[in-house]
Amino acid sequence: MKIYLSVDITKGWDTWNEMAEELNHEMVSVGGMQFIYKGCEMDEKKIHLIMEVESMEKSKEWLTRPDILEKRIEAGAVIESTVIIPLKD
Repeated sequence: MKIYLSVDITKGWDTWNEMAEELNHEMVSVGGMQFIYKGCEMDEKKIHLIMEVESMEKSKEWLTRPDILEKRIEAGAVIESTVIIPLKD
């Protein structure tokens, strides 16, 4: 299934994207998630993602794991601003 995800960020695109790239392998192997598209708004204050996920439950579980949450927060993600919308093909 595909999802749209947006998150406010405070440290700019490069910092957030570096974290995302570092987690990419684990995201695929453990979380069953992969990026289809990732980008940010011109002011680099919000990211927008389209992802392929095995299930909403598994992706939410992975995104809220304490170690993953810590890495996301360190990269500037404003966790409470996260919006996840399931997409119909």
